[in-house]
Parts: sequence; C-alpha cells; structure tokens
Amino acid sequence: MDVLVEQIVKRQKNAKYYLNIVIILFAMLAIPSIFVLIAEVFQLAYFIYIALFVFFFCIYGAWYFISSLNIEYEYAILGSTFRVDKIIAKRKRKKVLKIDVKEFESVFKYTDEEMDKYKFTKVYSVGEKDFSTDNYVARFYSEAKGKCAIVFTPKEKLLNAMRPYLNRETVKNIFSV
Repeated sequence: MDVLVEQIVKRQKNAKYYLNIVIILFAMLAIPSIFVLIAEVFQLAYFIYIALFVFFFCIYGAWYFISSLNIEYEYAILGSTFRVDKIIAKRKRKKVLKIDVKEFESVFKYTDEEMDKYKFTKVYSVGEKDFSTDNYVARFYSEAKGKCAIVFTPKEKLLNAMRPYLNRETVKNIFSV
C-alpha cells in the first residue's frame, strides 16, 4: 500500500517581492494620473470621470497582482512519484514537476561548491529561499530538457518517504547511515 506524504512550503519574501509591490503601486497611481493630465491639457471634463473609473479598476488590479505574489509550493510523494505544485495566492494551482524518485541520480544538501560541479540545463527552484543551506538538490535527466535539478526544502518526513526509492549511495550521503 502506497503512503501519501505532503508538505507545503511558503516562499519567503525577498527584495524582489517588495520591489514588485512598489512598481505595482506606482502603476496604480500613474495610470489614472495620465487620464487626469489628458483632461487638463485638452479641457475634456469627462476624462476626469474616466480617470476615476480607471483608478478603481487599478485598485482592484493592484490587489490582484500583489496577492498573486504570495507563492507556496506543495511537495507530494505517493509511492515513488514525486510531484511539485505551485500555489499562487491560494486560488490557483499549477503543476511544476512530476517525476519518479527512482530517476534521481543523486540528492544532496545545497552548497554553492556542489552546484558548481554540475552543469544544469534546467533548475527548478521550489524551496523557501533560492540559495539556502536548508535546501536539498535532486539531480535527474530529462529527455526533453537535459540535465535538470530540483532545489527544494523538504522536512524529515518527506525525505524518509523518498528513502526506499533512492540509490544506496544517496541514502548514505543524506542520512549518514
């Protein structure tokens, strides 16, 4: 009988997150201001009403885009199948990756030196942070994308669910058995 193990990881907010918020808020104020400016230059009073309507629309749009910056990843292992889904603002789910754990060439703790050893054509960064020592890296080969890596932040329970399907050397490296 297969056991299902799931884990949700919330993406931590970084400087890029806050920069995106500033850009969205600036656009929310700049777009209606352009309509007000057009109304002043061309003496068109109804453009003020259009600017007011656009302003309310921009408030909704800003809320939508800012809330869409809240990202979580869900890791799920059922049998030997490892699946990663991206959850955007708790309202939309996208499949990122689905792979058999047996296809992992190796799984190791993230370090810059270890990552520099390999040349990856595709890196799936689905952890709490992009470059963190809490992350693990799973290497695998995809016929469509070539040498790939998954950078993720598993808990002990998730690693233990993977353990029976990993090769012996990887188990020794991760679990120090």
